[in-house]
Amino acid sequence: MSSLSLGAKLGVGGQGAVHELKKHGAGFVYKEYLSPAAVNAAALADLVALPGRLPPSERERLLRQAAWPLARVVDGSGVKGFIMARVRPPFMGKQAAGLKLREAQFLMYPPKPLWESIVPLDATGRLEVARQIASLFQLLHAKSLVVGDISMNNLLWSETPVGIFLLDCDGVRIQGRRPVMVQPATPDWDDPRQPPTGPDQDTDRYKLALLITRILTRSPDIRPGDPLSFVPGLPDRVIAEVAKRFADAACPCGTRPDAGHWAMALSDRGTIDLPPLGPVRRPPSLPTAPLDRPAQRPIIQLNPPS
Repeated sequence: MSSLSLGAKLGVGGQGAVHELKKHGAGFVYKEYLSPAAVNAAALADLVALPGRLPPSERERLLRQAAWPLARVVDGSGVKGFIMARVRPPFMGKQAAGLKLREAQFLMYPPKPLWESIVPLDATGRLEVARQIASLFQLLHAKSLVVGDISMNNLLWSETPVGIFLLDCDGVRIQGRRPVMVQPATPDWDDPRQPPTGPDQDTDRYKLALLITRILTRSPDIRPGDPLSFVPGLPDRVIAEVAKRFADAACPCGTRPDAGHWAMALSDRGTIDLPPLGPVRRPPSLPTAPLDRPAQRPIIQLNPPS
């Protein structure tokens, strides 16, 4: 830890403080845990090692779209925090009080004068954000990861070009394992069917449905079963399929739409619901015609060689 050159404190959350890094650490930040004794060092090491095990294209996408833990910071034998990429300028907007992160919450409320340069995306931009969210969750779930804390506060968006950036990635865990630290629950973003063992990929699927649909409806608190009113300009097909997937998100665990289903619902082509197949018709049993009987090969007698 003594090798780090710390700059200004950029913010303080419930579990840690974020510091900018100077000199050789430009472009990165250091998250210092407020209660390092509670850190699961092995779980953090697993997250740090993950990008190195991915194919180059997946690694590039993960590091571009997520503030992923890149290195652990230790002091003696204890883990004090980790290094991650700094939020890039396109994911920030200017307000009178200074720069503000473009959190997903700006896409869930009507615009206000105090937002100043942060102008919510139109229907086309929101649809692209939703598509990128579904694609990122496809990647994470394919690697047996659970995001856990999914809300309007830990997903950022950019306008030109449209992009996303996931925060609080040290809260991600490998399915079935303990997280780096116990995650706080975000009000109004809970899964009513979450098992006593904690978040899993099924709870991720429920919260993914909340995130995508709340962005497309500009509503911060709708739940499956509530009436939906989408922002103007979305394709009718997307509206119909999103509404169906959102309703299905309330189904029992194991039957909820996954990120792949959401990607198809949001795509240009969408999904095709085929009618159920009819009963299989068996061919009639007809009498065998003489010509249908196995032919008898003639026997040819060959003269023995002379």
